[in-house]
Amino acid sequence: MVTILGLFTLFSGVIASFAVANNKYSFIKSISYFILGLSVLLLTEPFFSSDLDKPLLLHYGLISVLSISFFIGEITKTKVNIFWNLVPIVLAVVLIYALPDVTAISYMDFQIETREELLLVAALSSLTPFLTHLAKLGIGNLIIRFGTIKWAENEENYLEGLVSYAFIGGIASLGAFLIGPLGLLVSGTFYLSASLIARNKLGLKNKIILSAGSALFLLSFTPLLIQLGNFEGLNFLRGEVIQGAFFAGFLVIIHHLFILLARFNPGKWMYILSAFAILVPIVTIVALGMAYMQFERLGGVLSLAGLVAGLAILSTTFSLFKDASFVSLKLLTVGASLLLLPLIMPAEQTSLIDYEALGIVQGDEDNAPQGKSLEEAVGKWKIIESASKVNFELGPKDGRTKGEFKSLSGNFNISENTENSSVRVVMKLEQLTTYIGPRDKELMGDGYFKADKFPEITFESNNFVSKNGSYELHGDFTMMGVTKDLKVEMTLLAVTEENGEKRMILTGSSKVDRTEFGMAPSSKIGNVVDFKFEVQCELE
Repeated sequence: MVTILGLFTLFSGVIASFAVANNKYSFIKSISYFILGLSVLLLTEPFFSSDLDKPLLLHYGLISVLSISFFIGEITKTKVNIFWNLVPIVLAVVLIYALPDVTAISYMDFQIETREELLLVAALSSLTPFLTHLAKLGIGNLIIRFGTIKWAENEENYLEGLVSYAFIGGIASLGAFLIGPLGLLVSGTFYLSASLIARNKLGLKNKIILSAGSALFLLSFTPLLIQLGNFEGLNFLRGEVIQGAFFAGFLVIIHHLFILLARFNPGKWMYILSAFAILVPIVTIVALGMAYMQFERLGGVLSLAGLVAGLAILSTTFSLFKDASFVSLKLLTVGASLLLLPLIMPAEQTSLIDYEALGIVQGDEDNAPQGKSLEEAVGKWKIIESASKVNFELGPKDGRTKGEFKSLSGNFNISENTENSSVRVVMKLEQLTTYIGPRDKELMGDGYFKADKFPEITFESNNFVSKNGSYELHGDFTMMGVTKDLKVEMTLLAVTEENGEKRMILTGSSKVDRTEFGMAPSSKIGNVVDFKFEVQCELE
């Protein structure tokens, strides 16, 4: 679904860009905004849940509202009767009261509490273009009647933008307060629906109200992008988010510049410059996203989310001062981001242990399982390479670099007197990955591990001390030809049988300061590496 919608919106953005450059945009303007809203709504499907027999009633209802409003807007685009603007309000009432039980519906894990809250957000969003019209008329008449200020079309546009911003900001904030992330989606759906119908009926500039409606959908798309990219939220204090927001300004200006040049240079130059208006944003988005492949806190999903949020605001503001519509750029941005997303999603560290089969609930620290005594595992054990791994991470809290040794080898010799047990573990650098190929290759070089000269990392210990249900091991950790004493916390989870063969399952953790082994210190990369390991062994 994500890939299909990415291709669909990207293709729509290409068509819209050529249409704008060729002065034929009026023919597809409304359908471009409809496609943008529809694409975002279709993306939301996995985030709806319900106790109802038909859990996606609200989701399909929002799609229906936008679709019906689009078709009515097309049919009535030459009409001037303002009563057509009541259609979205009627649709809001019909949709919300047709739902059996709105309190059974949740979006992004936020539960709707009352039907009235949902209706309030939908109704106010439907009325926003009309209220903007009334406010604009009222303020403008007051200025003309009681003042001597020169009042022309430019000032009227600024006032319309001012009032639009105030109403949209208020509705979005109220919606988020009442119904959480669903508030943006509902307000975007009904505002854009009202805007599609309000064309030529309220004395408002079409480009301003439609741009504002699409901005709400871009803001609704932002948390979707974050969730699809396996992030929890968007912190605008993070460097990569600020980076994305400023790149939004770059795209707004460069896209508009090439479109203008294409519009006033007919012939082959029109097509060449239009192609630049399309390719520059796409290349910029790809470069910004792929910067994550070199360093976590440079580019990636969070930068794209910052770009989308910035584009929502900047494009709307820019449309106040220029006769410009940026829906083509918005479609290109959404499409390119969706297609790029699978390549830049941070890898999730996985487990090779079936904790459920062992009766262990992960993440519940209050009920963490007590480790077993090594007396249950007396014998000589060989590490099963395919079932053992070491996960590691380092760096500041807001940008941890993660990776793993995909396998390891070695032996445990568990004595009846457990304190006399011993272990030897070997981690081959060829099994190390940070999930990003170019960076892994760099880590193997002289600046880091010097893998050609030191292809293995080893840990050896014969000092096992029982400690509160687990064991503390002290031993020799050797990396890059340097040996240091290392403390390892280890827990025996279980001794089980699989296919008639005994298996020992261990977990544990440790930490290493990489600078003690010859690597250069760096506050950006991080110096202390935290390890967590899972080891499964079989009897020799």
